[in-house]
Amino acid sequence: MSEQLLAMLSQQAVLLSVGVMTLAVLRPLLLRRLGAGSAYAAWLLVPAILLTPLLPRPAQEPLHVVMQVAGTAETATIPAVPVPPLDQTSMWLALWLVGASLVAATQAWQQWRLARQGLQLPAGSSPALVGLLRPVVALPIDFEQRFSAAERALILAHENVHRARGDNAWNLLACALRALHWWNPLVWWAMQRLRADQELACDAAVLVRRPDALADYKRALLAAHNLTPHGAPLASRWGTAHPLVERIEMLNHLTPMNRRRAGAMTLLLASAAGLAYAAQTPQLAPPPASGDAVRLTLLLIVQEGSNVRRSSKVVVGKVGQRMRVEVDIPTKASGFSFDVTTISLDDEGFGLDITAEGLPKPLSIGNPRMTAWWEQPTLLESIDEKGTGRVSMFIVGKRVTATPSASQPGS
Repeated sequence: MSEQLLAMLSQQAVLLSVGVMTLAVLRPLLLRRLGAGSAYAAWLLVPAILLTPLLPRPAQEPLHVVMQVAGTAETATIPAVPVPPLDQTSMWLALWLVGASLVAATQAWQQWRLARQGLQLPAGSSPALVGLLRPVVALPIDFEQRFSAAERALILAHENVHRARGDNAWNLLACALRALHWWNPLVWWAMQRLRADQELACDAAVLVRRPDALADYKRALLAAHNLTPHGAPLASRWGTAHPLVERIEMLNHLTPMNRRRAGAMTLLLASAAGLAYAAQTPQLAPPPASGDAVRLTLLLIVQEGSNVRRSSKVVVGKVGQRMRVEVDIPTKASGFSFDVTTISLDDEGFGLDITAEGLPKPLSIGNPRMTAWWEQPTLLESIDEKGTGRVSMFIVGKRVTATPSASQPGS
């Protein structure tokens, strides 16, 4: 389970980084050609890419291998079982969990500190839309003294755009991703750009409706340049989330959204998400590259009292290929099978995911997702409830460069 979680986090980190880097390249073009609203909407690419692993993919057919057991009763010789190497998965997961907890706790504390101030903020603070389900605008006590009536109306219109777009909900999602991927510097950069693009998009939305208010809007921004911003996750603020000069400069280049620009934006997002999905789709036909296959020698020993039967089989498979080993033994333990999947290969050893069906008792020695060293035997076994029957499977792996082929019978 821990290895699966770590693999999922790693996959999500790669997808998240790809999405953010794509937006970093496209963002200047989007601002210039399609406007601030399109640049903000482009951030939907990140959750879209993160969801691509959930889309259905072509099933990969397993390699079926039948293991026939024959032979006479004899005494089984048990090879030595190596001590498994140190598994660092738990250590990395613990480190990740500590970091994620600290970031999440910090964000929760910032939100709590803002919420306890109520709807009236200290003088010099930035107006903010606070809350998630029913967000309200919190204003500083010097709001009326600092801004004129026209400027106040524009600021409130700006916050109402935040409310209509549900920006605080998107901020919550962004904060959750930042906590989960706290170690990735791209996530911190993306959070800053997302909040900045929120403000640019709201500026543009207000002035598209009120083009005659450009001068008052600029004065309001200048009057707010030294306001104290809020770090709370669920607070969309008027303050200086974007460099003041660039924010005012964008007011002179408003690009209202139309059907043509909306269509181009939709096509861009769909294309990027489609490329991310295609990159993850498993390739069923290509031959394996050098060194990506493993040859497994499986020695099966079935013991009933003093009667011992033994047989071996050699199978070759690529990483990720599931090999079905069906066992038919004329004993009380007959009618079971193994699914063996090679999940990793490196210079020291390999990893297997092994499941069993029909055994008297599930495999109980170690984790079914096991790690073994090259050319050293590893043991998995099952004992019946009375202790008179035993099924043992010894696995020895060797790295090969040959294309996976049909298995070869053993003795």
